[in-house]
Amino acid sequence: MRAAALTAAALAGAACHPFPGRLAPEPAAGVVVLPPDYDPARAYPVVELLPPTGNTSGTLLQIYLSHVGLGRLYAEPPERQLAALRPYLFPDTGQAGRGVVLILSGGRGSADDYRTAEAWARTIARYERQVLMDLRTLAATRRVDTTRMVVAGFSLGGDLSWAIALRNPGTLRGAIVMASRASYRPASSDARALAERGSRFFLTMGGADDPTRRRLARAAAAELERLGIAYRFELIAGAGHEPAPPELFAQALDFVLGR
Repeated sequence: MRAAALTAAALAGAACHPFPGRLAPEPAAGVVVLPPDYDPARAYPVVELLPPTGNTSGTLLQIYLSHVGLGRLYAEPPERQLAALRPYLFPDTGQAGRGVVLILSGGRGSADDYRTAEAWARTIARYERQVLMDLRTLAATRRVDTTRMVVAGFSLGGDLSWAIALRNPGTLRGAIVMASRASYRPASSDARALAERGSRFFLTMGGADDPTRRRLARAAAAELERLGIAYRFELIAGAGHEPAPPELFAQALDFVLGR
């Protein structure tokens, strides 16, 4: 099934690939955050944020609030945070100019999530189930553009976004992958589907981040190039292990949501 033909019914039938090993706990539902001028008659793109190590997915909003001098809004509801960030993340021009429906995934990232290869496989499976469940629920209750649903995150959240988007080309349009090793590689069938369905990936990495992480991120970009999958890779001069700044995140949204 091509991404353009996805419907709420198709989402209901989406299934992740199995991983070996014992089952991970069932995921918690994500929190849906509507744009400030939400119009129920409009089909919005969807972005689900995934958590970094030691924090929740909402941490990215707090980092961006601090970046633009609005740290006083840390304790405010996510709807108000998103409204305050709209001029920075969703400029009037571009694919996300009228906003997106945001999902803050449940859970808190932990170093235990990737302490061993088996633990990491279970973590991917757990968050993959969560993302697919969140998207099915949202598509059943709101009008959304099921051809433009993406995942995003930095650090652990970037690793998860990368893996889950690679594994689900029939559901996800792509991913924004920030400060991530991006070491997961797709199955051959998924690789073909990613290219055929026009998947898009936007990768960012701090120029002063860990050298191994930088090397692996470049290798991931080279793999996308080899597979013929649309991508952009941005090295942020002077930045350490951190997400892309708001203006670059806005560019990333424009790219991955583009047609």
